[in-house]
Amino acid sequence: MRFLVACDDGGSIKEVICNRQTNTSVQTALQPFHVGTHLAESLDHRVEIMKSISEDRLLVARANGSVQLIKRSQLPRDSDGKNPDMEPVFTVSDLEVISSIQGLLDDEPLLNTHKQSKRRSKARDGFISLHVVPGKPDRVLCASRSGLIHVLALENDSIHRMLTHTVKAPLEFVQIYDNNAVEGKAKPQTSITIGFGGEENLVKLAKLSSDFENLDVFWQAKNVSNDRLDLKVPIWPMELIFLNSLPSAEEEGENYQFLTISHLGHFRRYQTARGRKPMSSLPLLPKNEIASQIKIINRSLTSSGNVIAANFEELKFLVTDSKKNIILFDTSGNVIGKYGNGDITGFASFVDVIEQRFVLQGGFDRYARIFDAESRNVLCKCYVGAKVSSIVLLDDKEIDIPQLETKTKKRKTRNTDDAADAEEDEELWNSLEKSSKKNKVD
Repeated sequence: MRFLVACDDGGSIKEVICNRQTNTSVQTALQPFHVGTHLAESLDHRVEIMKSISEDRLLVARANGSVQLIKRSQLPRDSDGKNPDMEPVFTVSDLEVISSIQGLLDDEPLLNTHKQSKRRSKARDGFISLHVVPGKPDRVLCASRSGLIHVLALENDSIHRMLTHTVKAPLEFVQIYDNNAVEGKAKPQTSITIGFGGEENLVKLAKLSSDFENLDVFWQAKNVSNDRLDLKVPIWPMELIFLNSLPSAEEEGENYQFLTISHLGHFRRYQTARGRKPMSSLPLLPKNEIASQIKIINRSLTSSGNVIAANFEELKFLVTDSKKNIILFDTSGNVIGKYGNGDITGFASFVDVIEQRFVLQGGFDRYARIFDAESRNVLCKCYVGAKVSSIVLLDDKEIDIPQLETKTKKRKTRNTDDAADAEEDEELWNSLEKSSKKNKVD
C-alpha cells in the first residue's frame, strides 16, 4: 500500500509505503518499508485539504490561504547496500510544487458572525472543499468558511484564480453535484449545481453558470419544527451528500435529493420536489454528542463523494463524533458497529471511504489507519508523529519481500528433507524387524 498523509505539526506531507498487517504500535509486527517527509513548512502553513487530480498531480490547500499544484514523480529507493538482493523492490515519490496561488482566505467575514457562534475558538478562516468541476478537468472550485467560493484555472501546469463569489457565512461545506456525469445525460449542462450551509446557515442550492460568472441561489431549506418544549432546533448542517435525481420529479430545475448530518447528529433526508423541509430527521447520537462527518460506505460514489443511486433505503454510512468514535449506521438509525473500537484514542479529524473497500482514518492520536470496509478490521496502522488532516490512497498493491520468499523456500526444502529421512528410518526399522524374526525362527 502507498498513501500520502498530511501532518499538521510540521505542515508536511508524508508518504507511507507498507503491506497489510503493518502496525507500528507493536514492535514485533510488520513495519513500514518507507516513511518519507515532503514539503514541510510550519503549523501555520499546515495542509487542510489534499486531493489527487491525476496519477502525477495533486492539489493541496494550506491554512495560510494558498493552494498548490504539486507534481509527483517516482524515484528508485536508496539501498542500504548490505544485501540488495534480499531487499524489497519499490519506488518512492518525490513531490514538487510547480505552481501556487496565495490570498484565498479572509477572516473578516467571520468576526461578525463569531459573536453569535457557539464555537469557543478564535474565528479563523480555513478551506472546507476542493472540487474539480465535472466535465471541466481544468477548472476547480475552492471554498472557505468565510463564504468565499473561488474558481481556479489549471493551465500548462500553472494555477491561477479566475474569479470569486461570496455567499452567506459561516460555511461548513460546499458540495458540488456531479451525478449528471455518471448518469450520462445527453443534454449538455448549462450550469453547475452546488449545495452549501453551516452554523445558523440553512442548506442552500445554487446554480453556477457555465462561464462561472453568475452564482444564483434557487432553493433554500426550512428548519425542522420546534422541539417538544417549543424551542427552536439549532441550525448547523455539517455535511451534505447528493443522490441521483428523481426521474419522476415534475420540475427539472428542482429535481434534487440529498442527505445531511447536523452538528447535533441528526440524519436528514431531502427531496426538493417535495418541499423545503426534510422528509425525515433522525437523531443518531446520544444527547450532547456532536457529529462532524458522514460517509456512505455501501454504494458507488462519484469523484466528489455523491451517491450513484436514487434510493435512500438500505444505505450504510459512517458518522464521526467529537470524541473518538467512527460509528456505522443504517438508514433506520441502527448501529451496525464501530471502526477502530478500542484502538482509536483521539478525535478522528479525517475519514474517507475508497471504492467500498477501504476506510481511511487519521486524527489526534497521530496514527494513520486503513480499515477493511466490510470486516472493519485494521489493515495497516502507521504512526506519523502529528495530527492527521488528510490522507490520499495512491495504490493498494502489496510489495514482495524476498526474505520471506527465501525463508519459505528453505522451510519447504527442510520439510522435504525431513520427509525423506522419515522414509529411510521406516525402511531401516522394517529391515531390522525382519532380521530379528529370522533369528528367532533359527
